[in-house]
Amino acid sequence: MQTITEEMKWLQSIVKLAKKEGVTKTARKFRVNRQYVYRWLKRYDGTVRSLANKSTKPKHHPKEHTEEEIKLIKNMYRCRISCVLGKAKRSRICQKYKWTL
Repeated sequence: MQTITEEMKWLQSIVKLAKKEGVTKTARKFRVNRQYVYRWLKRYDGTVRSLANKSTKPKHHPKEHTEEEIKLIKNMYRCRISCVLGKAKRSRICQKYKWTL
């Protein structure tokens, strides 16, 4: 559960004043842009929790590898290790990552 922060309370006061007195007066009083006030008015649904910061983490990446590609990369890496390293070092690495060659 998310806690209510001071910023969320401040944003709620902006929204309430904007609904009461208008966006322009609110923007002047709080020294913010009108677009900023409009953004929070649009997001506000009557609860303080709606004014919480949302994640900016992308949901997906257009160039993200598929599961099949990841398996292929891992197998190529394993083959490279088996060709380059000696038997003792190769077995330690395989045990560490629980690989089978």
